[in-house]
Amino acid sequence: MTDPRHIVIAGSHNIRDLGGWPTPHGETAFRRALRADSLHRLDAAGLEALRELGLALVIDLRRDEELAEAPNPFARGLPGVDYRHVSLFEDLDPTRMPGIDEAEPLLGLYFLALDQRGPVFVEVLSLIARAETGVALFHCAAGKDRTGLIAAFLLLLAGADAETVIADYAATGARLPSLLAALEADARASGRELNAAYLDARAETMQALLRHLEEDHGGAEAYLRRHGMAEDDLQALRARLRATA
Repeated sequence: MTDPRHIVIAGSHNIRDLGGWPTPHGETAFRRALRADSLHRLDAAGLEALRELGLALVIDLRRDEELAEAPNPFARGLPGVDYRHVSLFEDLDPTRMPGIDEAEPLLGLYFLALDQRGPVFVEVLSLIARAETGVALFHCAAGKDRTGLIAAFLLLLAGADAETVIADYAATGARLPSLLAALEADARASGRELNAAYLDARAETMQALLRHLEEDHGGAEAYLRRHGMAEDDLQALRARLRATA
């Protein structure tokens, strides 16, 4: 079945709209927020295709070294598009984190991010909250881990239930074959090897992450408030994905 949220643009593999998911307020609105993999493979036509969707904000969640290896084309400056770089997983390199559970390294990385990077989650989400018009796009390398956590917060704040957030996360699975081929090509070109332990997008991983967010942090809103998010920004995020916003 074709995914109505998947946006097909040459050079990308995992650009998806957060619209069309059920909430108590009705389905989330399209063309308010996009989640994506790295944009460095896009050509001029691809950049223009995103602009035609109403793109106003691009948030790059990758580390400095990732940007140096694969520069973001929006960082050069395009009229009408605000580009921001916020490294969400800084200092959480899984290859240098001995405390991560060897049985569930990806989930362990997510737990570390929630436990240690609260102010940075607030920084990213506040940028989205304050983008008053147009489409906000946020992305990392694969569009599933850093991107998936930001998408989870947005959907939860819009009123989506856990099953919906899990389904959005797991939808990357359908994109994995082409996405992994592109990531492997990038890795070979830079002399790196991909770590297979971090390359899946299982529903069970997000399910466990949401349980951790609820049981250990009091849920999405409590987590963001505790780390300094303004009430006006929370309200803006609640409204962004609602069709009446």
